[in-house]
Amino acid sequence: MNEDQLTLLLIKGAIAELPADEQQQVHAVTQQIRDVMAAYPSGSAAMAIALLGAELAALDV
Repeated sequence: MNEDQLTLLLIKGAIAELPADEQQQVHAVTQQIRDVMAAYPSGSAAMAIALLGAELAALDV
């Protein structure tokens, strides 16, 4: 298992520990993000997601 796969597994595990209503919210938002990404196939949505991820990492949240 590589580092990215481990990160994904840890995140999925953290989501699985949330109350059911919060899990549903996470899955709903995830689908909305996927829908936005599909609407911008040029890669700009993926770059925006990368920017948000970097911002969150920089804030150490």
